[in-house]
Amino acid sequence: MKNKPLIFTGIGIFLLLILAYFGGSKYYDSRFLPNTTMGDTELSGVTVAEAKRVVTQELHANTVTVTEDGETVTTFTPFDLDAKVDSDAFLTKVKDEQNSWAWPLAFFNKYEVETSEVNVQFDEDALAKLVETLTLSKPDRVAPMSANVQSKDGAFVIEPEVPGTIIDTERLKEQLVQTVLSSEDTLTLEDAYVLPALTAESNELKQVVEKLQSLADVTITYTLMGDEIVVPKEQIATWLSLDNNGEPTVSVEAAKAYLQTLHDKYATYEKTRTFKSTNRGEVQVPPGEYGWSLAMEAESQNLAGYILAGEDVKTTPEILGSGYHEDGTDIGNTYVEVDLQSQIMYFYKNGERLLETPIVSGHTTTPTPVGVFYAWNKEENAELVGYNPRRGNEYAQPVNYWIPVDWTGVGIHDAGWQSSFASNQWVNNGSNGCINTPPGAMEKLFSLMEVGTPVVFF
Repeated sequence: MKNKPLIFTGIGIFLLLILAYFGGSKYYDSRFLPNTTMGDTELSGVTVAEAKRVVTQELHANTVTVTEDGETVTTFTPFDLDAKVDSDAFLTKVKDEQNSWAWPLAFFNKYEVETSEVNVQFDEDALAKLVETLTLSKPDRVAPMSANVQSKDGAFVIEPEVPGTIIDTERLKEQLVQTVLSSEDTLTLEDAYVLPALTAESNELKQVVEKLQSLADVTITYTLMGDEIVVPKEQIATWLSLDNNGEPTVSVEAAKAYLQTLHDKYATYEKTRTFKSTNRGEVQVPPGEYGWSLAMEAESQNLAGYILAGEDVKTTPEILGSGYHEDGTDIGNTYVEVDLQSQIMYFYKNGERLLETPIVSGHTTTPTPVGVFYAWNKEENAELVGYNPRRGNEYAQPVNYWIPVDWTGVGIHDAGWQSSFASNQWVNNGSNGCINTPPGAMEKLFSLMEVGTPVVFF
């Protein structure tokens, strides 16, 4: 019987706990559970109506400081923006979602009300004016620069992005509103800067680097006059970049500049040549109209195409002009040699001398041009027309054989009117620049010589 008081006491405590639990459930049926907050606002134990007043009061009491570069730009309160809170429906919904029967557990679990659904109305003109003020707060704002791909030392690297200071006004509006709703007291303008489109961590740029590097690794080999020239890969890397659509492109001008170095080294057009003459050994012959050059425009486009195709290539570049031989020869061993000093003409075919004849070259007032030319045509029974400056008259002279070698009217032809083909005949009876040839020798030369044959005047 000694335990009866303890039993009654236990029953009493139990009943009190039951009453307290049911009373608490009744109490929190119309109020927010303990540990309920919205931002920094405490909502525990208040009704929806009271919560709305608290939220509105807290909202208008908050002062937000806007900073940039660590300096205060301005401060404002939601009241400055004529903020109005319409939170009835939202707060009611939050309250209804809380289980009042679980109120004891709420003391051990914090319930954070999300503010994203709180309907706060701002005066749009006031908000726009504030945004404009903040945007203009710093003169000379600069745009951000996206990360980009650069070629350095023959490899491609990603150059990091450079932040700018231009403000994204729409994002700034969102941040202003969110700062007010979350009851925060500071907003930094740096968080509203326009972001670079691409950063150094962009997978897109990493893929571009891989693609460009694979293109730069192609092996392009040119064969010129028996030499094999591999286009330097480190140079190819500097020619590659991205176009406005983000696709790889090749600088045609840079490719052309490289081809110019090959042209300068190998091409023969407009270059003085060392020629092994029959009577005078090696002589220097100035440029004429014979020779070849690289087709710079066409080949620079070809070279760009080879690179973008991404496949190894071995090729001979496109050639313009005459006289190109893969074995490195220029004039070759089939040619006409006109020694103006000796007044003798030779014809060699495959290295064998087939003709030797005296000639009469141009008069001192109408000299025969020196240089390397080529027979660009052959014509029988031609009529040569022109003007003789020494006599001051037009002429029309028929010839049996005519081989033009330049584009000014100079060529080789028979000249039966010459009284002599002595070595000094040209002094008084020289031609207007053509090579006057004895008829018999001219007939033989005409039969032996083909169009395209080099002709050396020196």
